[in-house]
Parts: sequence; C-alpha cells; structure tokens
Amino acid sequence: MQKFKLNKVNWAVQSVLVASALSFTQAAVAEETKKASTEEVETIQVRGIRGSVVKSLNTKRFSNSIVDAVTAEDIGKFPDQNVAESLQRITGVSITRNFGEGERVSIRGTTESQNRTLLNGQAVGSADWWTNSAANRGFNYTMLPSEIVSGLEVYKSPEADIDEGSIGGTVIVRTRQPLDMEAGKIAGSVLAQHSDVSGETDPVVSGMYSWKNEDETFGAMVSVVRQERSLRRDGIESWSWAHRDITMADGTVHENVYSSGGGGSAMFSQERVRTGANLTLQYRPSDTIDVVFNALDSTMEMDNENQNFLWLPEYGGSQYTDVTIIDHKKVGKMLIAGTLGESADGNNILDETKVRNSELKTKSYDLKVDHQGDVWQSSMHFGYTEGTGGSQQDRSVGWGGNSVHGYDASSVEDMKTWYEKDPADGTLWNLDFLRYDSNDAKDDEHYVQFDFEREIDVAIFSAIKMGVKYRDHTRFNTKHTTDAKTDLGWSLADYSLDMPSDFLSDQGSSGTLRDYAITDSDKIRREGDALGWDYRVLKASTFEIEEKILAGYIKADIEADGLRGNLGVRIVQTDQSSSAYVGETGAEVWSTQDSDYFDILPSLNLAVDLSDDVVLRFSAARVMSRPDYADMTSSTSYNKETQTGSGGNPNIDPYRATQFDLGIEWYFSEAGIFSAAFFHKDVQSFIDAKAGLEVHEGVEILINRPVNGKGGTIQGLELGYQQEIYEGFGVSANYTYVDGEAKDADGNDVTIPGNSDHTINLSAYYENDVISGRISYNFRTGYDTGRGWPGYVDDYGQVDANLTYNINENLALVLEGVNLTNEKTFSYQEEGVKNALTGLYADGRRYVAGVRFNF
Repeated sequence: MQKFKLNKVNWAVQSVLVASALSFTQAAVAEETKKASTEEVETIQVRGIRGSVVKSLNTKRFSNSIVDAVTAEDIGKFPDQNVAESLQRITGVSITRNFGEGERVSIRGTTESQNRTLLNGQAVGSADWWTNSAANRGFNYTMLPSEIVSGLEVYKSPEADIDEGSIGGTVIVRTRQPLDMEAGKIAGSVLAQHSDVSGETDPVVSGMYSWKNEDETFGAMVSVVRQERSLRRDGIESWSWAHRDITMADGTVHENVYSSGGGGSAMFSQERVRTGANLTLQYRPSDTIDVVFNALDSTMEMDNENQNFLWLPEYGGSQYTDVTIIDHKKVGKMLIAGTLGESADGNNILDETKVRNSELKTKSYDLKVDHQGDVWQSSMHFGYTEGTGGSQQDRSVGWGGNSVHGYDASSVEDMKTWYEKDPADGTLWNLDFLRYDSNDAKDDEHYVQFDFEREIDVAIFSAIKMGVKYRDHTRFNTKHTTDAKTDLGWSLADYSLDMPSDFLSDQGSSGTLRDYAITDSDKIRREGDALGWDYRVLKASTFEIEEKILAGYIKADIEADGLRGNLGVRIVQTDQSSSAYVGETGAEVWSTQDSDYFDILPSLNLAVDLSDDVVLRFSAARVMSRPDYADMTSSTSYNKETQTGSGGNPNIDPYRATQFDLGIEWYFSEAGIFSAAFFHKDVQSFIDAKAGLEVHEGVEILINRPVNGKGGTIQGLELGYQQEIYEGFGVSANYTYVDGEAKDADGNDVTIPGNSDHTINLSAYYENDVISGRISYNFRTGYDTGRGWPGYVDDYGQVDANLTYNINENLALVLEGVNLTNEKTFSYQEEGVKNALTGLYADGRRYVAGVRFNF
C-alpha cells in the first residue's frame, strides 16, 4: 500500500472529522431511533425562464452542501443546445470550446480532468475522435444530448456518498422519470441550425414520449434526437516554440534561440451527425418499492478534413539564409522572422491534408432498486457504461515542393508568409507521401453499489447513511499506422480544388496566406482506399489502464434549530495496473505494472439559517483526483533523430487536496439571491514533467515523463446576484476570482493548468405569456492548457441569445444565436509571449430557428 505525507493542518482536519464521524456512529447504534413524522413537501408548478430560475434557486437554497443548479425551462427544453454551455452560466464554472461548441468543463480553477460528470449519480464513458488527443478523464459534453436533461447540479463541496475523483467539483446530470410526468406526454422540436463560416444549414430534430398505466405503477419514457452540423474552422497556426540552436546556410550558429518548429494556414471542416436515444422504465408496485432502469445510447459521426499549407524550418534539409532575432524580456533571444532557402536534398514545403473517418459512441445502462422499510431505506445500483471510438481511418497526404520562402511572426494574432512559387498552382506540388493511421479507444466501467439509510435521533444527527461501491474501470488506447507510399507519381494538379474565397477573410493581414491549392478529399478517399494497406500496431502509443476501486462510506445528516448539513467519511482502495509495450524497437514486450493506493476522505458541510432569508455555509473536506490516463501509462514514444521523446509513469500518485469553503446566501425574493463564497484548496502535489536521459535502440534520448511535483494552493472568491426586476424582466450576474500558486521541482513559480484568474457571466431575461427571451455574456481570462500545444489560451468572451414566441400553449417558435459577436480563439505557446502564436481560429456564429411542441 502506498503511503503519502500529510502536513500538520491536513492531518488535524482529517483527525477531527474522522473522530467525529466515528463518535456519532457509535452513539447512533446505541440510541433507539425515532421515526420522524412525514412532512408535506410543497410542489412548485412553474414553467418558463422564471420557473427554471426558481427551481434552480430552491435546489441551491435547501441543499446541505455547496451546490449550484441549472433546471430545464420546460419538458424537452434546456436553456442551451449544448449542456456545457449551460454549465458556464454557473458561478465558478468555465468551459473549453472546440469548433465553436462547449466540450469540457472546469470548476474553480482546476483542469477539466480534475472534475467529474455523473449521469444520475453514475459515471459515463467517453472518448475522443482526434488521433493525437491525449487520453484524459474529462467528460466530452458533445456526446450528451441536452434534450434528455431535466437539470444539472454542480457539487462544489463533496458529500461522502458521492463518488470521489474530483478536486474542483462534481457535475450530476439528472434525467426525468416517467411516473413523475403526465401520461401520454409528447414534447420535442424541429429546428434548423445555420453556421455562418461553412454557410451550411442543417436539421436538428428531437422528440420525447412518456407513458404510464392507470394505476401509475409502471411507466416508460423514450426520447430521441438527431443533430447535424456542417462546420468549418479557419485558422492560422504554428507550433513547437522552444529554445534551439539555429544553424544558418553559411554555417553561422545562433545558440539557444526561442523559435517555431513550423506553421501554416489551416482550414478544418467536419460533418457532425449526432444520434441519441434515452429509455427510462420505472416500476413502482407499492409505496415501498421503486425500480428504475435507464439506458442511454449516443453516437457521433464526425468525418472531417484538415487542409494546411505548411512552412517547416529545416524540412528536407532547408536552412535559414536570413533571420530576425529580437531580445524578448521573458524568453530571451527570439526568432520572429526568417527566410529559408531551397533544399539540396528534396522538398522543403508541404501542402498537407488530413482526411478522417471518425465516430464516437457512448452507452450507459443503469438499474436502481429502492426499498423503503419500516426502519431502513435501502438502494441497490447496478450498471455499465462504455465510451468507444476514434479515427477509424486517418489519411495523411503530403504534397511537396521546393521553393525559397519566409515567415514573419512580428505581429500579434498573425503569421505573415511569402513564397517564390505560387502555392495555388497545383502543378508545382507533387506527392511526398500518403499514409494511413487509425486511433481506437475504449473507456468502460462496471459498477455495483449498495446504500442503506435510516432516521435517527442522536444529538444533532437526524439520519445515518452508509454504503459500499465497487467499480472496475478500464481505459484502452491503440493506434495503427502504415508505411507511407511515396512512389505513386501523383500531382496535386490532378487532385486540387480551389480555396473558398472567404477563407481567413477577417483574420491576419495582407501578408497571411489565404489562397493555396487544396486537396479533393473525396477523390483521395476513393483512390487511396483502393490501394490496399497493411496496418501495424503503433506500439509506442498503445496502452491499457485498469482500475479496481472499492469504496465505503458513512454519512450522517445534521438537523437542529437553524442548523443543517452532513458529516461523513469515504474510504477508498484503488488497485491499478498499467500495461504497455516496453523494450527496444522491434523487440517490444507487453508488460504490466501494478500499484495501489488508499485514501481516507472526510467531509463536513454545514448550513446555518441566520434568518428566514439568509444562509451561512461552511465546508471542509479531503479530496482526490486520479491522474490522466496518458500520464499513467508505461509507454514511451521518441524520435531518434532529434533524440527527444515522452512517456508516462505508472507509479505516479493522484492529486490530493484539503479544501475549505465559507459562503453566505441572501434569498431576498422567490427569484432573487445575492451570494458570496470564499474557497481554499491546499493541493498536496501537482504533476510536473521531468526530463531524463534514457537509452533506446542504443541511443541516449531525452525523455519527458510526468512526476509528482510540489504542492500549491488554489483559492478564490465567488460573487453572485440574481433578481426579477419588474414584471417578467430579470437579470443574473456572477463573478469568480481564482488565485492559483504552484512550484515546479526546482521551486520556480508555475501556472496551474485550466486556471483563469477572472470569470464573468452576465444575463438578462424577459418573459410574458407570449414571448420570452434571454441574452447572455460569458467571459474568462487566459489560461494555461497544461499541454505543449496549444499552450496558453488568451482571454475570451462570447454573447449568446435566444427568443421564444408562444403560438399557443402547445407550440412555440424558437430563434437562438451563438457567438453573436463572432469572437475568435487565440492561443500562444506561453503566457506573456503573444508573438509565439499557436492558433488563431474563427468558428463563426451559429443560428438556430424552428418550432418546439409540447402536448
């Protein structure tokens, strides 16, 4: 069993909380329990925007923990087309976007993989489509249809009966149950979505039907959704900014210069087709038994292509003939412009196209049986979830040419280039290579859970709950590749298409490359696929991680005059195995390394009713988050020519932290609140990258591997305000400040991945019996992604709006706009060096219009 160190403060907190939990448990066993009288629960029958606001505030107000919520405005109508984009409206929550859609969620300055997403309290498997995506634990929200969601709850402070694995917070996605709905209920929408960059309009269709028998003992609900989206993203890119020695054509050497490894003008396009189905069956033969079965099946087809005309310093043996080097206050000598001569050995320019067939699947099957006995309430939970997919065929075709060319990175948000030969003339570019790759991932989990709860009357404790859960989780990644075909004699002139005239129309400058010969992807698919390919396993990128997790918990609800909350402890044993190919190239052996670790995770949540309208909250807890799968693997990939590489570390420890929260909430009206909260997270160890020399194939190679680094803190302040101003008009605003401090192995200050210092959300809504509308603005300051590329993402703000016109009580016209101000995403290699551009992307605006129905 692995041991870990705790500082004195952390140990004191854990000791007090664990001792308190054990003390009240012994008293509870000795005391004779008293069954509390049944209290009538008020049912709030509200609809529309204001109705969802009231429901969300009630969830927050009456929770025992620090919780925020988003509730569907009506059956089948969630506030946003994308669930992640609704989550960003919550204080302390920020999202990362890919191709104009919210995809990953970060909470309170932590990375996406340090937060958990649970569907009705259980894990959901997800994978990624991109071949080079690092296997991480963050949930991919593009796989979750918003139509099936009734509400979202964000737990910022943990409770002992909620699965461990998050430092920032846990998102619980709730779906509806048929016995709680009207019999014969039908709801849905027929919409059209227009993307202004691609110029395409696509259908979005959804429907839901709920049924129950006359006795209301059995019900069934089914919902389906099909969404199509033709997207295009225009981008200016560069990568691999690092300190390197620059050797000129005349033999001059400029040492330790911060420079780029290449770049290009990229046009990405994708045809997304998401098909989702959700089935819920509910059986309630008596007041004491409730059986619910949930099944989710979501598929995303994501065929795509990426066209990019690349400049690659020293590609094909080309060398600089002229450079412009400046002194930058942060990185020192920096090469911001250069001219590259023709290559004596071959081509020095690459017009590259990626043509991919990609598909992702997410499945979830969950059975829950609740029984209400005379004393004990018990629950049994069984389930399986699976996320699979990737790029089934990733065709890389490179057209090469030899030309004097140059680039200029002196302007922020631009990369100027020039070429002696015309990039738009397909006759100048001939086939350099054609290669096929594939990437397949599987993320699955079996789980079984038993929970037992009863009312007690022991001091301030009103109920006791305990349970045990077993999870068997596996993540498998494998990549395949082929030898490149280089002797086909193809010319781009026979496969070229014209670049769209509006490519990069509002990005860069007159010096930005906007016109080059692009590849006919359909023709490449036909002729390339017909050639026949012998795939082999790319062993350096193939691995399997298996985690067997046994957790038990005990929790007591606190209830006294003006005081409520819970006190508990969760105990977790994790047995882990990491398998990969290790050894010399050509003689690799599939090897498995085992490790285990043990965690005691106490938690305390208190809510004090200072008055009828004011709630004071305090929480303290020990939390943990497991490393990303890519960090845990024992695999290694490297390049003998550059003598560099990277790998994983199967012995790496999880992130562990002690956290505290203090907040106050003033509910001055049914739909009004002012709140303030301070949070502090003392993180025991962040994960750093450590470089070391290793011998591979008889060559000493510098390999970067993740290691447990020094600790740090994440602390911040959340402010929230929400109010109905006058007769249907309301506003909402929140602000989050996060201060993150961490050190690397050498004691230097480092940025914390995913941490934006400032996040702001502003919304205003209006509704009456006929129309309702909302306009929202979301802003977050820049943050470090924690990955070498794209590096640091600059400040980003976006305006969204929606409008609904009710034709009658059953039909409504809908109009929505996303990114109305046409904001662009800008990233650069590291904070403070904006000239080291890694990406400037335009995803454009999106508009949705159509009809919603509800019968």
